[in-house]
Amino acid sequence: MIEIVYEKEKQKPEGNEEFFRIPNNIRQIGEIEGTQKIYIEDYAYTYLCRISSENTGRGIAAILLGQANWKEGTSYLFVKSAVALSDMEISEEHVDFTQETWNHVYEKNKEYFPEQEIVGWFLSVPGCSMELHEVICQTHLNHFGGNDKVLFVMEPLEKEEAFYRYEDGKMSRQAGFYVYYEKNEAMRNFLVAQNERLEKKSEEVDDGAVHSFRKKVERKAEQEKQKKNFPLFKTAGVCVAAAALAVSVLYLNDYQKLKGTEKVIASLDKQETNQKTESPEAVTPVNAPGKEKEEEKGTEPLQETSEMKVQEEEQKEIPKETISDAEAEQKVETAASNHMSYTIQPGDTMTRISMKNYGTIKKIKEICELNQMSENDTIYPGQKILLP
Repeated sequence: MIEIVYEKEKQKPEGNEEFFRIPNNIRQIGEIEGTQKIYIEDYAYTYLCRISSENTGRGIAAILLGQANWKEGTSYLFVKSAVALSDMEISEEHVDFTQETWNHVYEKNKEYFPEQEIVGWFLSVPGCSMELHEVICQTHLNHFGGNDKVLFVMEPLEKEEAFYRYEDGKMSRQAGFYVYYEKNEAMRNFLVAQNERLEKKSEEVDDGAVHSFRKKVERKAEQEKQKKNFPLFKTAGVCVAAAALAVSVLYLNDYQKLKGTEKVIASLDKQETNQKTESPEAVTPVNAPGKEKEEEKGTEPLQETSEMKVQEEEQKEIPKETISDAEAEQKVETAASNHMSYTIQPGDTMTRISMKNYGTIKKIKEICELNQMSENDTIYPGQKILLP
């Protein structure tokens, strides 16, 4: 990237130049060649750089506003302002300008930039190639047709940037552009309003966080109060039951295993009930059978007895678990034999997988249904999925 900073002397109006003014204080980025000269005002350029660097984990787009002029066969395009489209879902394979999006643009255009027109759009996508994806090219043709509209692409990780325009039947990358400096009240007022809105929203979030924290403290205090009044013996019984349920859920996945868990809990409740009904003053005779063995062995805690009961119940369920797992594996193998498998690669999305294997995004729904997942589920490199 070449940067040249210089002052350009004021020129006299010639031809239709009287309808626009070539900036004096400019900074050149790259090599300027061809029949189009692109100028972007520093406020707008800084704003686009900021929203790009703040969104390194997701794509973001913006609309470029300004004016376009011609002189002696040369196009002069001035980007004076930009409006971010923060609510759009953006990727290389998916860019959708809805009616709600355009309504937002027209509203901001009318409120802050009434004397400017749409001259193009801005796109920032992490990992985006400077060789534009066909979806991006088609989006430009659908919404920004004509060679007087441009696309400004910025890659936030590698800090690459370039302007594109449609010429000779394709999106052509421009070798360079100018950043110019002048008083830009419209863009400054827009940025001030945006900052005030963000600060107000932050204050509302902070108030909500304080309210939520207070609620949590109150609930915690109430729970502590209930714990103090809760009988110790009942607490132990509940803990044992919860532990039995947790262990069972880890190993049992079907109806029969859950029924086994219910039996364990029922046996614990029965044992607890029997112990409650026993008379605390009952005394075992000195010569009762087994008394000597009990004295040598000692009295075992209720929790150990309960855990032994859980282990016995789990051992009874082992055959059922083995059979269920075998059936599940057989079903998975059968499904896999009927479909082609695919290993998730770094950077993959459902849209990219569909485009890569089928050349269209219409297969996304079938892929998700086959793998019992939704398009928004998180996927990981190395993960295997089936393809319809």
